[in-house]
Amino acid sequence: MTDKTIGMAKRRSILVQLFYRYLLMEANEDFIKQDLLDETQVFLDEETLQLATQLATELPNLKQEAEKHLSQEWKWGRLPYLVQAILLVGTFEIQMTNTPKPVTLNEMTELAKNYGLDQHWKFINALLEKINKI
Repeated sequence: MTDKTIGMAKRRSILVQLFYRYLLMEANEDFIKQDLLDETQVFLDEETLQLATQLATELPNLKQEAEKHLSQEWKWGRLPYLVQAILLVGTFEIQMTNTPKPVTLNEMTELAKNYGLDQHWKFINALLEKINKI
């Protein structure tokens, strides 16, 4: 584990990248937690590791919450994995942290834009807005 402290914006980006990878691998909660313990922890600071572990634990609930706010035309499985990862991290941050909600919404939208999701950032923002209102 590294000793250096990183900012929350960088931490969000790392979490999105981690869970994007886990989604690509179709990894379950147990695999994710074991991977975090075995391999990934050497690259993460303590707080990021803790958040990633909490996110892994809450993954089914976060996915269910995001799915609940999808319109009938959209199904979770149709969403690109990167969009799913951003939605999971954003939903986690809205529901499980003390981060001001406007900050979370803005940061997740910016991550989508930075990752080239030009067609999806509005969708991500709208869905996270719905989740934020509950």
